[in-house]
Amino acid sequence: MARQSDRLAGDRGGWSRRSGAAPGWPDSRHRSRTPRRRWLPARGQAPTLSGGGRMVPRTGGARGRSGRGRAGLGGSGVMRRAPHRKTWRAPLLAVALAFSASACHSPYRDPPLTDPDRSGEATPAEILAAPAEIPASLRRAGPEGAARRAGDVPLALPDPSHSCTLAELIDIALRNNPDTRIAWEQARQAALAAGIVDSSYLPQVSAALLGGVERVPTPVPKLLDPKGNIRADVDEITPSLVVEWLLFDFGRRDALSQSARNTAAAARIGFTGAHQKLIFDVSKAYYALDAERAQLEVAQSALDSAKILQEAAEARYARGLATITEVETSRRGTAKARFEIEQARTVDNDAYHALLEAMGLTPTLPITAASSAGRPLPRRLAEDADTLIRRALASRPDILAALQTVRAREADVAAARASNYPTVALVGQAAQNRAGLNFNGQSYTRVDEPGFGVMLQMKMPLFDGGLRDRLSGVARSRRAAAEEELSRTEDAAIRQVARAHDTLNSALARHDAALAYERAADREWQSALDSYRNGVGTLTVAATAETERTSARSARARAYADVLTAAASLAFATGGLTSVESLDTAERFN
Repeated sequence: MARQSDRLAGDRGGWSRRSGAAPGWPDSRHRSRTPRRRWLPARGQAPTLSGGGRMVPRTGGARGRSGRGRAGLGGSGVMRRAPHRKTWRAPLLAVALAFSASACHSPYRDPPLTDPDRSGEATPAEILAAPAEIPASLRRAGPEGAARRAGDVPLALPDPSHSCTLAELIDIALRNNPDTRIAWEQARQAALAAGIVDSSYLPQVSAALLGGVERVPTPVPKLLDPKGNIRADVDEITPSLVVEWLLFDFGRRDALSQSARNTAAAARIGFTGAHQKLIFDVSKAYYALDAERAQLEVAQSALDSAKILQEAAEARYARGLATITEVETSRRGTAKARFEIEQARTVDNDAYHALLEAMGLTPTLPITAASSAGRPLPRRLAEDADTLIRRALASRPDILAALQTVRAREADVAAARASNYPTVALVGQAAQNRAGLNFNGQSYTRVDEPGFGVMLQMKMPLFDGGLRDRLSGVARSRRAAAEEELSRTEDAAIRQVARAHDTLNSALARHDAALAYERAADREWQSALDSYRNGVGTLTVAATAETERTSARSARARAYADVLTAAASLAFATGGLTSVESLDTAERFN
């Protein structure tokens, strides 16, 4: 039975954070009996995974055969954006697909301590997006531009001396990671399955050839033959052409075709979902690597500060103004800083291999990743959680795929119901009968003549031991399971978006606090170092100030990476991590 699907009305007060459900959505205790409201694409319009397009309420049943035709996978291999009218419907972000402004060979650079203009708000796309050249391979349509086929030659990797931006790293991952190729083959299989169902609308033509010899003894009255039997010898060769054409089946083929098309659509959406997951995994690993390289830079800066403090202690000792204990303490600080550098290098190496693993590359390949440092960040997000939740419910691939699965299961129920009704078919045969016959060894009588026949066949299932009833029960159970899966996916999306939204806002606030912490620690370090050099301060105070300065710089670098990672997580939660569209949108933002 078709389930009614409506637009999630924007004038109902938005999604309630206190109740955990959007207005118009049933409470979980009544979910099994009350139809859920869903976003559906306009009739004749493909579901849009990038946030664009006009969404209208529609009935989710498997009715009619509009848009019939084979579910091919042409085009870009991902769901194309339908025409849109509002720029805010663009993808939430480019997940930094095009954010690395230029190839920066230094693994990390400290942003200036001068606070940039951060008085306004920003969307996650504006947090991550920055001018960058889009790789030409990401602009190409079809699977060749995104998921390479299994038999293709692996992509030639860039020169290790070149610092790859995130967009270039994602381009390499899309071409080499097996997950995209697997998703592409699964989408192809679903499209071919839809074509198999469509072939049932056409006549089935087959050729047959029957030939052989036969001897048949037959008893007869002795009045006719004294032996009491006659023997017939037959040799025959009969080529024939048989045509079977199913004319009417009470909509069973229509339902099966609808189910196959919905399944193919779910597979195509799953292909886009595999792209988004790969983009998110690579982006997350990239930001983690960038954060660890920032920590390595902080450790190197701490070593430089420790050396400065050691030189000051040795100079004071040479003038008789410091004790040997102060000198040894400063040398211990320098040795500790060297140890922490090696420790940071170990963590950086682990993050590097995690990035290669996310990209699907061998761990021995040398790749240099450009830094993402230096981008000014806003103080807060421009969009609230309600807006992002509505966008996620309209564009997340897992929700759209689950919706297509529900429609496919509804069509299966209709097909199972139609199997209880009769079918009408046209059956025709044309043959050339070439045969010979003799009785009791006499001379053969031969024939070589064509024959044909055309019949209208009606079949009505009467008894099958309860098979049809059981198949109907299975179809209804699968439909109920698909509806519950859709409800669970929608609820999970709401929770993920709300959590990611709060995480990003917290990360922005933490970055603000880290900036203030770093400025104060820098001023304290300079003051303590000058005081110690001039003999009015102690080594303990200077060493403590140096430790606090290192801790503050590490906290600021970590908070900066946390903001970018949280922005990517929010984009992934809202379904905005498409490839070509996201890159183009990132350019328009800038």
